[in-house]
Amino acid sequence: MTEDKRTLKASYYEAFLNSFVVGLAENFFTAFSLKMGVSSLQTGLLISLPLLFAASGQFISLQTHTLSKSKNISDFVLKATLIQTLCLMLLSAWSISEYKDNNTVVFFGLLTVFSVYWYGHFIIQPAWNRWISEFVPAVDSQQFFSVRTWLNQVGIIAGLIVGGFGLHLNYLQVPIHYLFALLFLVSFICKAGSYYFFNLHKKTTAILHLSSDKLKKAIKRHFVFYRSYAVFNFVIYFSAPYVAGYLLTEKKLRYLEFTVVMIGLFLGKNLTSMILRTRKNDVDPTKLMFYGGLIAAPLPALWPISDTAYSMFATHFLSGMSWAAWEVGLSLCFFKNIGPEEKTETISAYNYLGVTTQVLGTLAGAVMIKFTFGNNYDYLFYFAGLARLIAVLPLRKNGLR
Repeated sequence: MTEDKRTLKASYYEAFLNSFVVGLAENFFTAFSLKMGVSSLQTGLLISLPLLFAASGQFISLQTHTLSKSKNISDFVLKATLIQTLCLMLLSAWSISEYKDNNTVVFFGLLTVFSVYWYGHFIIQPAWNRWISEFVPAVDSQQFFSVRTWLNQVGIIAGLIVGGFGLHLNYLQVPIHYLFALLFLVSFICKAGSYYFFNLHKKTTAILHLSSDKLKKAIKRHFVFYRSYAVFNFVIYFSAPYVAGYLLTEKKLRYLEFTVVMIGLFLGKNLTSMILRTRKNDVDPTKLMFYGGLIAAPLPALWPISDTAYSMFATHFLSGMSWAAWEVGLSLCFFKNIGPEEKTETISAYNYLGVTTQVLGTLAGAVMIKFTFGNNYDYLFYFAGLARLIAVLPLRKNGLR
């Protein structure tokens, strides 16, 4: 087996372990926050605000003199993974302490830990994309990304099942804070495994450098796409950050029911990934991205009329199929349509824009919940479905090319 093939194999293992952590830990950040005493509205902010701080931190890190001496992509990915690993250990320890006497202290404490955790994510994403592009032949890119997406969904589903059944043990009188501690501890071990498999990747001499000039050129070159994407992403987050809290508090789902509903999302993604992986002919990335977004856009309007866990599962399943098409299409756009010399800047611009519009959309959603809809989340989801459908249409002609 060649070193390049060993790298791809290690990448598949890393994809599974990282996605297992997504299912086991990240998907329960909202449930953990609620259990620590924050409100449903605050959980929406805890989903989005840390991403803004994380993206800002990533930009500063790539510009500072301190890190400029070590911008090797391999080093950046390993250090960022270690940061996430330590955050999971901290959450495990905090779960045991179960400190929740002061809502403000808990909120800002979680905001800090989540921000550092997502900072690691934002460091890894552009670095890994640039790193792996050295080892994946363009002709094999659709199969590679489809397999990775499929492994991601399998890992997330496995993590959700373990986490959901684990938290369900509180019905057997096992203290919930011990269950969360165990959940984050296992996630810590898995993230350490991801570090190990990243370390098995073939090292690269490529340097992670974020050029301000190239960043401006990337924005200018793809301005039409960025503009359309910004509007679409903005309206997505009118409601997206509030779904988990809505299901747990308004719909009053138990942990096991919540897990089943969340699994629907990833089973849908898994099915789409399997279909794309078995296709013999390449799919147009821009069309794949657009039609996935088009089908997903109006689905929030189904949440208020979904009264059973089964109907919620069906809604999430269809949403998962659609978003998988969007994600694979977008990954292929970045891989096929963007040259290596501008890949870091183009993806970073996309991330910065995505995070900014996500936070703005989340805040807009919070304002609408509080002042426009009188804390009626149903109205918010109806409005968000319509707004998304209108906002996605320009992407048909304004894709990333």
